[in-house]
Amino acid sequence: MTDNELKELVASLAVSQKEVSDEIAISQKGTFDNIANLKRETSREIEEVKRKISDLGWGYLHEGVAIASLGEILIETFEIHTIMQRLGKRMDGESIEIDVFGYENSPINTAVVVEIKSHLREDAVEQIENTMTNFPKFFPDHADKKLYGIIACVHAPENIKNILRKKGIYLAVLHDDIFKLYPFKDFTPKDFSQQ
Repeated sequence: MTDNELKELVASLAVSQKEVSDEIAISQKGTFDNIANLKRETSREIEEVKRKISDLGWGYLHEGVAIASLGEILIETFEIHTIMQRLGKRMDGESIEIDVFGYENSPINTAVVVEIKSHLREDAVEQIENTMTNFPKFFPDHADKKLYGIIACVHAPENIKNILRKKGIYLAVLHDDIFKLYPFKDFTPKDFSQQ
C-alpha cells in the first residue's frame, strides 16, 4: 500500500467515523426526545391512576357514611324498612349494580334505588336513568312497585342539581356528616315504574 493510498484510507475512515458519530448523536437526540415524551406520558398516566384511586377511596368512605343516613331517609321519607347495599345481578351478558336499594311491600309498595357519588357529574345522571330503566328487567319481583331514584353525593354543581330536579330524581347531599335530601323547589319525583 502506497503512502497516498494509506492517506486516502485514513481520510476515508475519518469521514466514516464522523458520519457514524453524527448518526449516533442524531439517534441519541431522538432517543432522548422519546425518553422525555415517555416520561411525560408516564407522569400523566400516574396522575390519572392517583386520581382514580383517590375517587375510589373517597367513594368507599362516603358510601360507608351514607348507608346509615340514607337508611334514615328511606325510613322517614318512603316508609321503607328493607334496605340492602351493593346489590348486583348479571343476566344475559348484562349486569346491574346498585349502591343502596330499599323496598317495602304492600301497602307502601315502593322501591328506591340509590347511587352514591363523591362528586356529582352529568354521567351519574345518565347512569341512574339507565339503572332505573333496566331495573324491572333485572328485578321483576319488584316490577309492581313505585320506583324512585336518589343520587347521594358530597358535592353537586348547580347545573346538575337542576337536571336532577327536572328529571324527578332525588338528591341527597352531605351536610354535617349526614346525608339529607336536597330541598328542591318545584320538585315532582318521577315514578320510574310508569315508563
